[in-house]
Order: sequence, then C-alpha cells, then structure tokens
Amino acid sequence: MSFNTAIFYDIENLLKGYSFSSHLISNLSLEEILQRIRKTDKIGQIAVQRAYANWSDPRLGIMRGEINELGIDPIQVFGFSREQKKNAADIQLSIDAIDLAHIRPSIEVYIIVSGDGGFAALAKKLHEYGKTVIGCAYDNAANRTFQAVCDHFVRITDPTEDDRQRLGNTVIRALDGIDPRNARLISQIKRPTSQSPEEIAAKTKEILHWYANDRTCRSELLVGGIHLSVIQQALRQVIPDLQTIRFGFAKFVEYMQYACKDSELCIARIPPSQVVLRLRAAAPKDAEILPDMSLRTAHSIETYQSILSVGSPIYRLPPPHELYIIANWVIKNPLQQVKLSTANEEIVRGLNGAVAAEVVKLSLFSFVSAGVFMREPATTNVSEQRVSLHPEVSSIEDVSRMLRQAVARKLTAFLTEPIDEEILNQILPSLS
Repeated sequence: MSFNTAIFYDIENLLKGYSFSSHLISNLSLEEILQRIRKTDKIGQIAVQRAYANWSDPRLGIMRGEINELGIDPIQVFGFSREQKKNAADIQLSIDAIDLAHIRPSIEVYIIVSGDGGFAALAKKLHEYGKTVIGCAYDNAANRTFQAVCDHFVRITDPTEDDRQRLGNTVIRALDGIDPRNARLISQIKRPTSQSPEEIAAKTKEILHWYANDRTCRSELLVGGIHLSVIQQALRQVIPDLQTIRFGFAKFVEYMQYACKDSELCIARIPPSQVVLRLRAAAPKDAEILPDMSLRTAHSIETYQSILSVGSPIYRLPPPHELYIIANWVIKNPLQQVKLSTANEEIVRGLNGAVAAEVVKLSLFSFVSAGVFMREPATTNVSEQRVSLHPEVSSIEDVSRMLRQAVARKLTAFLTEPIDEEILNQILPSLS
C-alpha cells in the first residue's frame, strides 16, 4: 500500500475555540481520532500528519507527548489563544494543503480534521487537482456544506459527553463513523449473496428504495436531500467490494445517476455545489437535475475518458489533431527552464490562436504528467518550478509513445481486464 495520505488536524476547531476547558483538552484523544480514520477503507499509508495550534500555549502541553508518539508534526500558529485571531489555523492549514498538492503529487488523499465550513472551499480546490478529500469532525458540530463536498466524512464523538454508557445503539454505531441513518439501514438490509453485476445493481436499488421509504429519510429527501457521502457509506457497508467501474462508471456520482434511472429518485446539484439524492418531484427550481445514465461497458470511450479525468494524474486529452499541433510546436520549440505559466503562454502565442488556450493548458499538464517535460526543483511549489523538455524527447513519436504509456498505466490501475487497444487508439491515436 502506497504512502498516499495526508492528515491535517485543526486543533482550534477540536477544542471549540480559544476558551477551551481543562475537561475538554484532557479528554481529547488524537489517537482515537486516528483510529476512527484508519477504520475507513479510503486511505493508504500516512505520509504526512500536521496539527495546527499555538503550541506555545502552556495549556496544550498535555497534548505534546501524544503528537510525538503518533508522529504528528506540530505546526505553530500564533494568535491561536492569546490574540484570538480567528481563522489563523484555517488559513495556514489551507495554504499547506494546496502547497502539498503541488509538490507531492503522490499524495492523493487529504483528511481534514475539522468541522469548519470554511474548508469547503479547500475541498473543492483539492478536487480540481484530482485529490480525494475526507472530512472528520464532531457529529454535532460538522458544517453541512463541508460534509457535502467531501468524498467521505468520519464522525467522531465530542469528548465533553460525560456518560457514554447512556448512548443508544444508533449513536454507538455513529461512534464508529457510521451515519445514524445508515446504522438503521445496515440492520435491515442483508449483503448480496454474490458479486455478480446483476445482484450488485439490484442491491443498490434496494438501498435507494429503503431511503425513499424510511420515514425520516423521506422527509429529508423532500426538503434538503441526502448527501452522496451518506449514500456511498451505506453502499460500502452493505456491498464492501463495490467497484463502480464494473458498470462502466469511474465516478460514484455517475453510478448513482444510473441507479436512479426510472425511479422517483434523482441526483441533484444544489447551488453552489451540493450534490444530493432527492425526490424528483420535490427538487427545487434552482437545482440542476443530473441526467439518468444507462449501463455502459467498462470498455468504452466514455468510460476511459472518465477514468482519465479522475484521481491523479489527470489526463484530459483534446481531439488528436489539436494534440498533434501542440506536440509539433513543442518539438520544434523545445522549452528549457521556464515556468509552467510561461510555457503555456509561449505555446498559445506560438500557435497564434490555432488551439484554444484552455486546450493548450490541459495538454501541457498531460505532457508534464507523462514525463515529456521535467519539473525542477521537484521539492518546490509548482508555481515556482521550471519545466524543460526531456532530453530523450526529440520527435512527435517520442511524445506520442510517452503519453500513450502513461495513459495506459492509469487505465490499467482502474480496469480489472486488459485495455481495449482499439478504444485506446480512438482516444489517443499515434500522433506521427
């Protein structure tokens, strides 16, 4: 398992601000939080752990031993307790996360331990870079907008709850990171007896039918909808080996659009960016109803393009003739030691409008991801790195070969069967 995970702890949020009680800090356990996170099947080995606070505050001394034992890097944020400068930790955490996304492309999963709604913007930006974002916060203090944009959300117990023995079974399940609605669902729906696509699809529809008929959930479907992260959690619990790519969908939301077909349910995008399960008849006027999707084979142009557009690295390939134009210019004008932004501008200017600037940008990033260009120095921010045409690249054939190999590697990582070379040729034919 690769070291592909980074965890960022917002200590300010975990302690509920600046005037935290001694009872709260003495009962706060980062080790317990880490155990909750590890119980998900969403992460690999942890490469980075950082905790943001004013560690010079003597009240936090009780936590230092624990963060050392867990290998967490304490990040000093002045103003946490004395100046009471709100959002100081949030800003530093966000800057560090974006910086890490640039300089450590191998890190694909970002876990933000905070319930602050301000991190919704960070989650969206990380999604633009193809990263998976997992939120983690107290069940009674997690911002709904932040929950909505996360790919998965881990709920943890507020340490100020004195008598855990009085908690009901539903809430006890929530301590394990399971949504209370899903705790009821799991107790009523059995796992499939086989992993055939037909039974998996039928079980998925059964789960959606449960939401539509459960009294509490139906009320939510009528009013605000149920976030896809909740639906995904239920599916992972009931169908642990669910692989949406077997149905031709690289994205979970696409699989849900397929599962809702010909039913009273739909997937809706609520402004500004919440994607929820709703009753079709109750969708608000400002909502965008995502179209139902039909079952498609894993080996299709649409599926391959979907795979290439998610995760990291991302390959959003333009039509072959435009890719050829850009590759031809790159070979004839080998760039050396220029910033990515400058390289993009030079190519756009050099092509004199023959290809749209956005297409040039996407192609350039694909070339960089495929190793056609080298980035130096590797440890600095992307905005400060300079790119140079790889010394072994001297022809369009070289560009075509390296790009094709990189694309094939990503497709192979998703697919359970060999790549269909004919489909790959349609997406990325030889540029020579």
